[in-house]
Amino acid sequence: MRRLLAVLGVVALIVSACSAGRSQADPVTSSTTTTNSTASTTAVESTSLPSTTTTTVAPTTTAAPLPNEVVIGNDQEPPTLNPYAPGGDNWIVLEIAQAIHAGLTETDGQTLEVIPDLAVEVPSVANGGVVVGDDGNTMVTFRIRDEAVWEDGAPVTGEDVVFTHEVIAGIEDRPNLTEPYEAITSITADGKTVTLTFGAPTLAFETMFPAVIPAHQVRATDVMADWNDVPWMSAGPFRFESWAPGDRVTLVRNDNYWKVDQDGTALPLLDRVVCRFIGETERLIEASESREVDVFTPPPWSVTVDRLRALDGAQVTVLESSVWEHWSFQFGERNRNEDSLNQYLDFRRAVAHALDRQAVADLGYWEATRSLDAILDLHGLPTERPWSQYDHNPERARALIADLCDRLDRNCEENPPVVVFSTTSNAEERPAIAHLAVEMLGEVGIEVHLEFEDSALFFGPTLDTGTWDLGQWAWVARADGAGVLTSLAIYDPDAPLQGDPNEGWQSRTGSNYARWGTPAVSGWPTTEQWGGVIDVQ
Repeated sequence: MRRLLAVLGVVALIVSACSAGRSQADPVTSSTTTTNSTASTTAVESTSLPSTTTTTVAPTTTAAPLPNEVVIGNDQEPPTLNPYAPGGDNWIVLEIAQAIHAGLTETDGQTLEVIPDLAVEVPSVANGGVVVGDDGNTMVTFRIRDEAVWEDGAPVTGEDVVFTHEVIAGIEDRPNLTEPYEAITSITADGKTVTLTFGAPTLAFETMFPAVIPAHQVRATDVMADWNDVPWMSAGPFRFESWAPGDRVTLVRNDNYWKVDQDGTALPLLDRVVCRFIGETERLIEASESREVDVFTPPPWSVTVDRLRALDGAQVTVLESSVWEHWSFQFGERNRNEDSLNQYLDFRRAVAHALDRQAVADLGYWEATRSLDAILDLHGLPTERPWSQYDHNPERARALIADLCDRLDRNCEENPPVVVFSTTSNAEERPAIAHLAVEMLGEVGIEVHLEFEDSALFFGPTLDTGTWDLGQWAWVARADGAGVLTSLAIYDPDAPLQGDPNEGWQSRTGSNYARWGTPAVSGWPTTEQWGGVIDVQ
């Protein structure tokens, strides 16, 4: 059994902003966050650029109002402004892209639900948008909002989606991007309607086409070469104005944006968003103190967050992320621990009871954590909460170890069980947790040997060939329905292996990491067959 920690990420630093006017929410997409302000300042908070919300307060003096803009600090600069070009999956690229582009659907920043964007609704069997034939062929129909238009006023149509599919399907050497689209056996458009046909039932359509491309502008161009420094026209709340390399990207209000708020007011309310690129956290904090930036997403370390909370006029908002840390047992023959007892359920139960998750949280590296009782917790789905039975109970852990040692006819006082604990060494929090593991497991009679590795080694040969014994790392759960199935497939011990093992772990399903090195995955490449180097993309 795995004991899980969900890391709650600090997603916004709110400081006195330079926007003035009436108090109202301004979602960049339909994702929302709560807002707050004082009588003399404006508060701006954001889970990321695509889910920014602003609150403004009427000025208390007769001075001229400040520009209605927000400056967002980022610790990296985008390598491209094209979400489909190489480097387009970089986080900052996606943040900026979601403020400019519109997709058929998007993910709500609060609930992590897939919600409609350009589409009138997310297709389903219940609403008639998904029809599964007796032969398994599945037709998915999206209806694009009548009011959805491009920056130049031209309507967004199904033909734009068809063209976007042509672009993505033609991309080479990026299987992680193109694979879902290869499952589309046909795609047709009729005005504001587009229909996708798949050879088998799937939920992948829920998050396809996150950035629809305007066919009437882009069709005669080189999509990969011509749209890196300047993006294609906007169907989102903002349009591109300029990019000063090494400094900032400036976005301005798209006057033809088609969404309105709950009161019927045209969005966005902001006139301008400036994305500043400041490469160091310390410099970002200093920029906040000097009011050079209004909002940024700091790392979720408690020391940093406490410092930000101390800033005059600042507000820090912490929202739960989909990132979770876990301990994982390896059962394969390549396990580096020759004395591993992982195959015994009572041993794994003893480790689970020995782990004090609250003590891990109290180390203070993350701003906040909560314990997970099931993978499906990350998706907001009901579950029987199987891990809740493993409370911190050293006495129970010791009893389980004693019973196991009796069955193995092993003198565990003279020859205690041994765990080789492996994790990454690139940041201080995981080694600190590992040292805490030495204490927690030692308390129940388990000897721990620590082996720290550079992340390139740990996330490469160590995980791919199953050489760890007890390991710690993080997963990021996808929020959509297909993401739920992906999570379940990864941890299904009986799922059939699929995909190309030479493409890295992203191409594999049913591969449950604990199985690597076992007969179930025999025949898949070993470290030696890879020439000693495994490329995990």
